[in-house]
Amino acid sequence: MVALFFCIVALTASIQNANANVVGADTQNFNPTNDGLDFVTVHSSETLEPGLLNMGFFLNYAVNSLPNYENTSTQSRTNFSDSLLSMDLNFALGIQRGWEVGLSTPALLYQNVDSDVSTFRGEFANTGVTEFRMMTKVRFFGAADHGMGAVASINMNQIEDNPFLGTDAGPTFNFELVGDRSFGKFAVGLNGGYRWRNPGKQLANVPIEPLGNQWIASSAVSYLIEDWDTKWIAEIFGSVPSDHGQFVSDREDSSAEFLTGLKHDVSQSLALHVGGGTEIIHGTSSPDWRVYTGLNWVIGPLYSKPQEPIVRYEDEIVQALEALDSGDPFVGPAKNQEKYVARDILFEFNSDRLHPSAKKTLQKLVDYLGRGTFVELTIEGHTDSVGSKAYNLDLSQRRSNSVRRALIEMGIEAKKVKAKGYGEALPIADNGNYQGRAMNRRVEFRIER
Repeated sequence: MVALFFCIVALTASIQNANANVVGADTQNFNPTNDGLDFVTVHSSETLEPGLLNMGFFLNYAVNSLPNYENTSTQSRTNFSDSLLSMDLNFALGIQRGWEVGLSTPALLYQNVDSDVSTFRGEFANTGVTEFRMMTKVRFFGAADHGMGAVASINMNQIEDNPFLGTDAGPTFNFELVGDRSFGKFAVGLNGGYRWRNPGKQLANVPIEPLGNQWIASSAVSYLIEDWDTKWIAEIFGSVPSDHGQFVSDREDSSAEFLTGLKHDVSQSLALHVGGGTEIIHGTSSPDWRVYTGLNWVIGPLYSKPQEPIVRYEDEIVQALEALDSGDPFVGPAKNQEKYVARDILFEFNSDRLHPSAKKTLQKLVDYLGRGTFVELTIEGHTDSVGSKAYNLDLSQRRSNSVRRALIEMGIEAKKVKAKGYGEALPIADNGNYQGRAMNRRVEFRIER
């Protein structure tokens, strides 16, 4: 998998810049998110955890998305058809909690244009990289089931003779407010913002002024089908110009598309996307229909601050797990009822075998229990939803039993320790993305004094 991504990066770097006479890729409507966390093209407020790197590779095939120009006085539609195969290579890295950065390199791989119009037809002069897009996302506030943030990005056009930008155009800047909310297995997302363009001079003999600033908006809804480890996703996205210029074309200067597809979790860190869509408004770069497929692969953390594998929580277990710099959880006075949670790093991957560092962590719990008396210690194992329910239930029970045996070997009375596995039945975060699944893979400790 690593070799595949390096090959894709090398291929992208070797492709020359695309030329065009009457089409620009900065109006490409299908733009997969860099972090690949929740939806396809719509951002959620969630950001990648510090040190996590997401790599995305998408292909999309669009039919009848190029504009057609008769002349400067008519806009009649003619017998015109085209198809484009495009690629998006995306990267995103979590910098610190609530902040990530990303880079996208879209490219045109193939086009086929068939038209009875000999002049002013939209097509690329050759294939190649169409732009470089850099982004950053900041989360203002949120919890496991909701949040709000902002996404800022800059588009560096790589297309020569792009009429939508004009000659000697500057970069395009985008700013969006993003929000999301979960309702059980359903999740919704909403993005809205503004696009600032720096258009150049109008191309000679092309009946279109470079596009001006635009209002941009998108929305999404998803449903998690846990038995299939799959999310169904539907999205609507589009743009409206803040001012109208000369636009002699069979298309409107506003655009809107509908998209629907599936996101299947192949493993805990690899997700596969498939789907399709169609235009709602016959606007710029809106196709009669498009199909897409893609991969999101998360690795890391490439770096992270030292963190306590066991954390103490009072009411919100999610907040406790997110408190990476919580320090020693066993500081403070003992209570009649206490709760602790351990992250998945106590175990080797997909196994009930304790990680070599786990005993050092569990020894802290044993030392704390030895400071006073307690009636009962209950160990509860939990998993994410990847895999069958029966397997996850068995894995959680085996993990609980492993922890129980280790604690008994360290001196805890066997009759005071119980072990229970719940499998995937009690999630505390979204099983539809990498980070939510990591939080759901946990062991909880409940102390009765």
